[in-house]
Amino acid sequence: MSPIDLDKLKKLLGQFLNYQGIPCQVIEILADGPALVLRDTSTRKVIQANQYGDAGEWVTETFTVAVFDAQHGGLNPDLPELATLDLLD
Repeated sequence: MSPIDLDKLKKLLGQFLNYQGIPCQVIEILADGPALVLRDTSTRKVIQANQYGDAGEWVTETFTVAVFDAQHGGLNPDLPELATLDLLD
């Protein structure tokens, strides 16, 4: 697999993608991996645990999702829009 073009990946910031059927917005790019941090843009909320595992407040869910699949043989199939973008060198 060709390496990912990080400059092209950075252009995804603020873009909207579907992750496992959940509408999300890209809020962070992690170069190591690489991975995307996505924020759920639907109205649903989850209970956030504190550092001790106790229930905290209701917050919007975030996901950290690898750009590549588990075998690093292709792009992550959970983010089908990635296949339509020219992200590889």
